[in-house]
Amino acid sequence: MSFLSGLTNAATVTFTLYFLSHGLNQTQIGTLFGFFMICMAIFNIPTGVIADIFGHKASDAIGLFLQALAFLFFFLYPTYFGFFLAMFTDALGIAFQTGALSSLSYELLRKEGLIKDYQKVVGRIGGYGLIAGMIASPIGSMIYKYHPGIPYFLSFLFFLLAALAIYLIKWEFVKKPLTISRYLDILINGTKLTIKNRVLMAIVVIGIALSVNRLVFNQNIGQPYQLSVGLDVGLIGFVAAAVSGMGAIISINAYKISKKIGTEFTLLLTVVITSFAVIALSFINTLLAIPIILILFMGHGLRDPIFSHISQEEVEPDKRSTMSSAISFLTSIIVGIMLPFWGKGIDLFGLHNGLFFLGMFTFIIGVFGLTVFGLKKAT
Repeated sequence: MSFLSGLTNAATVTFTLYFLSHGLNQTQIGTLFGFFMICMAIFNIPTGVIADIFGHKASDAIGLFLQALAFLFFFLYPTYFGFFLAMFTDALGIAFQTGALSSLSYELLRKEGLIKDYQKVVGRIGGYGLIAGMIASPIGSMIYKYHPGIPYFLSFLFFLLAALAIYLIKWEFVKKPLTISRYLDILINGTKLTIKNRVLMAIVVIGIALSVNRLVFNQNIGQPYQLSVGLDVGLIGFVAAAVSGMGAIISINAYKISKKIGTEFTLLLTVVITSFAVIALSFINTLLAIPIILILFMGHGLRDPIFSHISQEEVEPDKRSTMSSAISFLTSIIVGIMLPFWGKGIDLFGLHNGLFFLGMFTFIIGVFGLTVFGLKKAT
């Protein structure tokens, strides 16, 4: 299932170019992805209830089927309204799957008495998706060069097959008596606890800086920028594959890096690399930009493992799920609101100026978050 889902990188590798080719401007693209982020954050609440009532297998299958529909909409209705409909469906599909696959894997392994292999299995699941993405990205960009809509139709088929694969898993589910009100309580309590915890608020602030950096570059700037420096559209997928591979290597070794140089310095390194790499790109108009893009995503590769480790250390065991939900919700909503404004800025000032402003934003907000983090540690 993870491998089939990873193959949909054949379409996402040219998302921005696909939107631009159908008449959208950067403001509209930013609005689409802002809408997507906010929908995904909100939908996580009711879809979590459905998963607990009907089971993680059903939740995964529904989510994958909805994502299949989303990519069919991208293919059949390449208009601004059609893209909104696709983003809505995609966000709902991802929300159905949030935490469901890992929970399903855990339950299946427990049933077979193999729970000790859980971490290994989760790692392999992620690895299969990564390998598929690295294979699909170059192929997708080459197909896009001649038939822009075909990667989206292929992704529809891949998601459909993935949904079928999940549906065919044999698993008996025991219903849990959880309600929407329970999930709302989790979100409200988690938000209150997060706001009171200075370290976790620092993580939210740094997370906003890094999320805006990654999303604006990926969804607005990256693909047209690569064309502007002379890269052929058919080669964009090869860059994406290299970025995925580099990011995976860094992510796998992120905890080892933080153990050697310290958590605070690792956070600083993440902010500095991502902000100054983007600023450097704003001054480059040649293929020299490609290695800088790889360095940019090396910085992003450090983020998730370090954030996860800090959160685990900072939160009491019985509140980890609550706090994790709150951090994700706060970050997604705030970033979602910001994205349309970044799109408007790129429309007004261009790709290179947009890169410079993005790098400065990441550095200023990131350093503010690091200051909050450091002050708490000092006390």
